[in-house]
Amino acid sequence: APVVNSYQHNDSFPASHPLWCGPLGYQGSKAGMKLIAQADVVVALGTRLGPFGTLPQHGLDYWPKDAKIIQIDADHKMLGLVKKIAVGICGDAKDAAEAITERLASRDLVCDATKAKRADQIASEKDAWERELDEWTHEKDPFSLDAIDEAQGETPFSGGEYLHPRQVLRELEKAMPEDAMVSTDIGNINAVAHSYLRFEKPRSFFAPMSFGNCGYAFPTMIGAKVAAPERPGIAYAGDGAWGMSLMETMTAVRHEIPVTAVVFHNRQWGAEKKNQVEFYNRRFVAGELDNQSFAEIGRSMGAEGITVDRLEDVGPALKKAVDLQMNEGKTCIIEIMCTRELGDPFRRDALKKPVRLLEKYQDYV
Repeated sequence: APVVNSYQHNDSFPASHPLWCGPLGYQGSKAGMKLIAQADVVVALGTRLGPFGTLPQHGLDYWPKDAKIIQIDADHKMLGLVKKIAVGICGDAKDAAEAITERLASRDLVCDATKAKRADQIASEKDAWERELDEWTHEKDPFSLDAIDEAQGETPFSGGEYLHPRQVLRELEKAMPEDAMVSTDIGNINAVAHSYLRFEKPRSFFAPMSFGNCGYAFPTMIGAKVAAPERPGIAYAGDGAWGMSLMETMTAVRHEIPVTAVVFHNRQWGAEKKNQVEFYNRRFVAGELDNQSFAEIGRSMGAEGITVDRLEDVGPALKKAVDLQMNEGKTCIIEIMCTRELGDPFRRDALKKPVRLLEKYQDYV
């Protein structure tokens, strides 16, 4: 059967496994969503099945509403809290999974007759999603296309060009070191990153989930690095979230806790601005950011700083920063100059343009 990760738990199952199909939910895997939509039984291991991981995404209303749900969680209060379930088991997810596997191994199952067919379908959907990610070089909604056009007439202060965030995320994925720990902040580009982050073991991915705490990624990675100094530690943040915690660069330098930060510099509060694109018809309020160079700020705090404004430099910049971290004990801030294009908001269905019922407000629609 296909295995999907719950929202922002990309490290809960090894990405190299042939049954792995990627994360569900906001900016997750289309392959995983298309496959779970066909399920008649879902075994939910250690997840409360919250809205971020079950509501429509990519235009897909994928949650199998008629499937029987077997939910296993150590906290009995989570059982049936969000989704109607057929069976609830209060217990450790690992112990329960091992017990179920042991019982099934000794039985002849009706579904064994279609195992090869299902394996082929899983591989086919995954291949299609990988091809789509390779070809998905930029966002294609009207606002993003306008932002891309604007960027073609602009030059970053570094002198290169503004890069498409999706291409940047793909290059970062290709250059990601083995055994890396990654933290993501809240924000639009960080949400899009969920499609590109793959891990082989637990305790590798740290995300704010539904807490939504801005500025989470960098201090979290400092803590993770203290706990696992032998592993590369990389934090993703947009320039808005980075402004909440960039001062912790001094903490990392002062206490000799080397980490790497990747800052997506697109000069805006991306998540908030995208909501305003959809809901307020591009009437923006407090969405723009006029920032200085974060690489220079990092250097002034004693860290290394790299500004990237060409796509071919993204992977080498990450490799250099990780080398500085692991071999020289240095913190490095990678600042990547990005266009202002934006991925889908979390709830497109909840962000329809308002209908004005009073005549005096008609001109404001």
